[in-house]
Amino acid sequence: MGISLSAQTAYFLWSLVLGAALGVLYDVIRAARMVLRAGKIHVLISDVVFFAVCGVVTSLFSLPFNKGDVRAFILFGEAVGFLAYRLTLGSVMGKVYAFSAKKIRTFVQKIRKILQIFFNYLLKSIAYLLYNVGVIIDKLHRYAAEKKQNHRAERSKRQRRRFNKDKYHEQKRNKKTAYRVKAKTRQRRRAAERG
Repeated sequence: MGISLSAQTAYFLWSLVLGAALGVLYDVIRAARMVLRAGKIHVLISDVVFFAVCGVVTSLFSLPFNKGDVRAFILFGEAVGFLAYRLTLGSVMGKVYAFSAKKIRTFVQKIRKILQIFFNYLLKSIAYLLYNVGVIIDKLHRYAAEKKQNHRAERSKRQRRRFNKDKYHEQKRNKKTAYRVKAKTRQRRRAAERG
């Protein structure tokens, strides 16, 4: 079963509209490339993605009209609609995009400078805060070390005192025992002299 001439004309007119819509999509991609100052690789990748999108859109467009068959007049209509948009409104929009891209780039550069100043200030503030926290931690560490050292010194003093006290008591005991021994020897001598 063939398609009537009136249906083919309607499909062709719709394909012209679709071609113009794809032209608008390409202009959006072109504007993004102008703003971002895309290199050759980015242009190549964006063109490949654009043609892949065109292929998918064309097959989806022909699905309800021709049951998925892509006809030459549909591709021709898309190409004519795309070129008609590019040569008329697209050329005007290209100039608008170029002007807008320049303004957007200068605006983005100003915003970038403001953000750079803000982040530099923020980073300096954070660095100052971290430095002060480091100083406080260092002071606390020194204080803890001094306290530990003082505690050790105090403990060693106590141990020395205890040691000296024990030594003193031992000497006292030794003196007492020595005195007792002397006293006993005296008593023995006296007893020996008497007896």
